[in-house]
Amino acid sequence: MKQSQMKRRTGAMLLAAALLLPGLVGCGESKEEQDPASEDTPAQDAAVQEVVETEPETEYPHDNLPDGLEFGGRTVNIFGWSGPDLVEFFVEEQNGEIVNDAIFARNLAVEERLDIGLEYRLEPGAYDQRNDWVKTLSASITAGDGAYDISGGYSMAGASLASKGMCLPLNDQNYLDFSMPWWPSSLLDEATCGGRLYFCSGDISTYMIYYLYGVYFNQNMLGEYDLESPYDLVQSGTWTLDRMSKMSTDVYIDLNGDGKKGFEDRLGYITYAIFVDPYFFSCGLRTTEKDENDIPFMSPDFSSEKAHSVLEKVVAMTSDETNLLGNGAEQMILSNDVFKEGRALFISHEFTYAVQHLRDVEFTYGIVPYPKYDEEQTDYVTITSFPYTLYGIPIDARDPDMSAAVIEAMASESFRTVSPALFENAFKVKYAQDEQSSLMYDLIRSTVSFDFGRVFNNDLNGLTYSLFRGAVIEKNTNWASVMKANEKVLNKQIGKLTSTLLGD
Repeated sequence: MKQSQMKRRTGAMLLAAALLLPGLVGCGESKEEQDPASEDTPAQDAAVQEVVETEPETEYPHDNLPDGLEFGGRTVNIFGWSGPDLVEFFVEEQNGEIVNDAIFARNLAVEERLDIGLEYRLEPGAYDQRNDWVKTLSASITAGDGAYDISGGYSMAGASLASKGMCLPLNDQNYLDFSMPWWPSSLLDEATCGGRLYFCSGDISTYMIYYLYGVYFNQNMLGEYDLESPYDLVQSGTWTLDRMSKMSTDVYIDLNGDGKKGFEDRLGYITYAIFVDPYFFSCGLRTTEKDENDIPFMSPDFSSEKAHSVLEKVVAMTSDETNLLGNGAEQMILSNDVFKEGRALFISHEFTYAVQHLRDVEFTYGIVPYPKYDEEQTDYVTITSFPYTLYGIPIDARDPDMSAAVIEAMASESFRTVSPALFENAFKVKYAQDEQSSLMYDLIRSTVSFDFGRVFNNDLNGLTYSLFRGAVIEKNTNWASVMKANEKVLNKQIGKLTSTLLGD
């Protein structure tokens, strides 16, 4: 599927410029006008205060690709994945929707600039199809026919492709500049092993924004129960796991009169199994760390007393008589409906929830980061869900320089046009019901963090997410027993993965 229609290029260039302008207006708006932090904001609220007080840049930086860099009209073949019904790689045509049109313009701008044509092959590659996606592309790479210049896979699949030795080290390639702001430093730091980086992501993937996690709350219910605003708690540094848990109590009403808690009732907190993952990280814990040689090892956090404490708190909150934890496909739908229908105070979810479920709700909602462990914790910590795209260069790519230049150009262009369209103009305007929500979107995005163990979880038997999640689902607070049963195999898998990435 090519997006190289010459007759539309001039219009696309004008569209790109038009899309950039509203993004710049959104970025340049004074934060003092949006609810500045008070002067007595405590030290632990540094992240919030920085978002409020730092004047944003009024211009987006450009990349350092050489002027006149062109590749003679060659076709660049990209093996990507299909999954969620959200725009990620390309669109067939403009339709007036700002994110759709920004991606259309981005691709045509890159084609025009580098004198190339972009050709996409998208194969099913979400969680259930991730291993088949890796097998299909690996077979092509092993054949050595140079069929694909760039790979773009669901995060678990993209990492597994690298662990199988199918990707070139990106930090050895020309044209990729990982000091630029479209490459999140946390991901780059965590994705390396022995200094080698095999994949990248950031503004080049819209899913990196769509799948950030946050906690939504019903502002009408806050007033009804005379509860503190989570906005104020975040800004004062007191938005903690205990505070959120306490606020969710005494909200329950048995609406259907069956005498038991269920999805038809009014609840304090509703969530779904996969959305308990972020609590481990938002409380300042890690699954892995790196030594002085950039070699990963299992973090002491994983089996720590604090991890046990976090587990106990999350189990207590999700199993409280006023709260409910859904599990299974049917209960995911029911969980989504509870908050959407105004029958829950809190729901933890991805940014996509606002897009897919909260467009026409009859109440006012807000969003805040996942809570901290306690008030002593300095920063809020955010992670992203798994459906973001990791880009790499296959080892049989015909021209790695061309592949690298295209990746850098696409990321750079996305930073200036696609991300502003999606984040500044969609989430911070369309899906923010007040100025404080807009500020919280900024904070959540600015505190995103990555963890080597979570990035490479597919090659670690899924243990770096399934152990904590499974314990919460099963209400098993015997964390020492869970870790004792799995620590040896996890250490073995980390060692095996490390050897593979280092080429040993």
